[in-house]
Amino acid sequence: MIRLCLLLLLGGLAGCGGSAPPRLPHAMEQAQGADKDARRALRNGELLRAQHNFLELLALQESLDDRAAAATTLINLATVAHQLNDDSGALVWLDKILLEKNAIYPAEARLVAAFRKAVILTAMGRLNEATTALQLAETLCAQKCAERYGMAVLRARLSLLQGNASYALAAAQALGRQEVIGREEQANAWRVAAAAAESLSRPEEALQYFQAALEIDRSLGLSTRIAEDLNGLARVNRSLGHTEEAAAYTRRAELVSDAERKRKGAVR
Repeated sequence: MIRLCLLLLLGGLAGCGGSAPPRLPHAMEQAQGADKDARRALRNGELLRAQHNFLELLALQESLDDRAAAATTLINLATVAHQLNDDSGALVWLDKILLEKNAIYPAEARLVAAFRKAVILTAMGRLNEATTALQLAETLCAQKCAERYGMAVLRARLSLLQGNASYALAAAQALGRQEVIGREEQANAWRVAAAAAESLSRPEEALQYFQAALEIDRSLGLSTRIAEDLNGLARVNRSLGHTEEAAAYTRRAELVSDAERKRKGAVR
């Protein structure tokens, strides 16, 4: 009897007082495996591997008509392209969601895609297009989505880039004081406040805000942001005539950036 049970179990058959767990269809198993592999590669900074796995995953999801999952993968592909310094490619992936004329993707995916597009366009200096994308995201959010604080910080940043430093400073200060927005967005808000204070010729305030952003970014281990904060501190100290302090901050920023480039190069 024991031998029979072992044979049944090895054969994947039900028997001996129990039943074998149901197996997912092969395509679904493949999709789960590709998703797991892609996310692990992205977390580890293995960007080319993540890109390959996400492309494989997208094909599987589309073959299964899993539109919500496919939208998430399109956004992940945009994230990978952005990290590979291919912002034009990132916009192409996001537009596959945003420019789709038929309602095949969830509204939440359209919101995230519009917000990500606004962030990328802002970084590219395409401010009018960024404003349009942000307005779409804000409309879809209606002040209830998880991304609303990030949108508010981006709105302040766009205001600064479009020449309204006073509004940007006031908005960023208010956001930076709200712990509810999360540590990463707090740091982003303080960085906007610092740049706005710089623009308004208030360097002492700018130093305080850059330092606040640096403390948060170091606690979160965000190397790119740490370098940005250090460069900001160097720039403001230089404007104040503090040449030694400026040189020290510049050197620290160089070391952080060099180490990050080496790390990314090693994992690719």
